[in-house]
Parts: sequence; structure tokens; C-alpha cells
Amino acid sequence: LADVCVLFSDIRGFTTLSENLAPDVITKLLQRYFDRMVHAVHRFDGTVDKFIGDGMMVLFGAPRRSDDPCGDAVQCALAMLAGLDELNGEFAREGLPKLTIGIGINYGTVTIGNIGSSERHNYSAIGDAVNVAARLEGLTKELGRKIVITDAVVSRMGEGFQFDPLGSHHLKGHSPVSVWGIRTARPAPAET
Repeated sequence: LADVCVLFSDIRGFTTLSENLAPDVITKLLQRYFDRMVHAVHRFDGTVDKFIGDGMMVLFGAPRRSDDPCGDAVQCALAMLAGLDELNGEFAREGLPKLTIGIGINYGTVTIGNIGSSERHNYSAIGDAVNVAARLEGLTKELGRKIVITDAVVSRMGEGFQFDPLGSHHLKGHSPVSVWGIRTARPAPAET
């Protein structure tokens, strides 16, 4: 068992995009997108657990230890949005569609290790904390927010961030969860 911060991100309306673009264009677009997102993840010591189509699951606090997994996850989410803005600028100049993403972040205890069958398995995390993070990402659309986080994350955050209470929401197959949006953040440190 490990206490981790779990981040899920997903591109909004990706199915529609895929229908309107050639497969090779979609593949290149996704690769550029993921390169940019993974750069942000590594900057804040996250571990990409898996890619799920146009989505991504990231862990903070395992397998690499972190003194501040929630802070790392939130800073990473903000860096992902900044990276996406830059990328969308490039896409606009190239006549490619603008991408929009949603990010859900939750903190909790998960089961961690090699999960799968004896013939094929991956290092991963499973548990309620993971399910909630995935559902929060879906909630971003409904709430019109780019990032949605739980009480468990907010209560572990340091100074420098302001959060908007977004109320309690029913998540599919789960009891109601209190969620928050991020209003402001301290600027991310300049890259060295």
C-alpha cells in the first residue's frame, strides 16, 4: 500500500477530432501532445502510470518518494495547461485544431505493484483513490473547469494557491465527493 496523489487527464472531444483528421495526422498530433505533457510530469517528479487512448494516468509519491505529492501534482497540472497553451499556438500556426483538456486530481491510499496476469503485467496503482481521480476528470466538463481536485488534495496544499469550492458531487459508483477548482497559483519556478 502507498499514499499517492493520482492525476488523470483527457482531451475533450477527441472522438470528434479523430473523425475529421487523417489517422497519421492524429498520431503525430497525439505524440506532440504527450511529449509536452510528459515533460511537465517529469519536471514535477511524477510517474506516467499509463496512457489510455488520449488520456493519461500519473502518480506522484510512488514509485518515487515525494515530500509533497499533492503540491507536485497541482504544479504539474498547471504546467500541463501552460504547455498546452504553447502547443495550441503551434497548432494554430499549422492549421491544426486546438486541444482542450480536463484534469482530475485525488490523494489517497492505493495498492501498488505489478498488476495483470502472469504473462502480461504493468506496474500500476489500483483502488478507490484512482477511481475517484478518473471520475473527477469527467466532472471537469460538467463544472466547466480545467482542473478539479478533492478535499484530500486541498488539505495537503501549502500557501500560494487559492481554491474555489465547487460543492459535493455524486460520482458514478461512489458516494458524494467535495471538489474544488484552482483560482490562482504561485508562478512555477523557471526551468533550469
